[in-house]
Amino acid sequence: MKIMKKEEMEEKGNINWKVEHSDNNRIDEILENIENINTKLDGMNELFLKKIQSTSFEKEIADKLHKEIQEYRNDLHFQLIKPLIFDLINMKESMKRGLGNFKEKTDEEKLKLLQSYIEEIEMILDNNNIEIYDTKNEENLDFDGKKQKIIKKIDTSDKQLHGKIYNILSSGYMYKGKVIFPEKVEVYIHQKDEENDKMKGE
Repeated sequence: MKIMKKEEMEEKGNINWKVEHSDNNRIDEILENIENINTKLDGMNELFLKKIQSTSFEKEIADKLHKEIQEYRNDLHFQLIKPLIFDLINMKESMKRGLGNFKEKTDEEKLKLLQSYIEEIEMILDNNNIEIYDTKNEENLDFDGKKQKIIKKIDTSDKQLHGKIYNILSSGYMYKGKVIFPEKVEVYIHQKDEENDKMKGE
């Protein structure tokens, strides 16, 4: 049996200590890395929770603002049409009273009553900045596409009448200088010679 010398034993002990010390360092390093990872995960989790809370808060604020804006719009819309609504209510009540003894009225009284309703409607339109225009139905009056709308075309063999107004059926209406409801008119349309020949053949 070989007996180890003192120097050999000390050297072997140093080697074993170095190995154990190296292993301990690696374990400490791994534990430190794990701790760092856990710290980062905790931080990410905290940020995530804050983000969720922030998103929920933002959504709550957005929903509240949307509701308030919608309520404001609804109220603003009513305030804008409020005068018109009141005028229509008054007119409805006026018509209701007029129809109470309508059968007992003479034809002249009935016409006056109906005319009064027309005048009342015109007042309502005027109160809401609606201008009524009526083109005089004169001879050889040209059709105006900006203020009139063709409802019916009247065939004619006279080229001179092409595009001329035959009859005006309704008034026109403007709001602040812009046509919102054009006059309804009937207009002459000239037939071509071949169409005339075809009609003669029939």
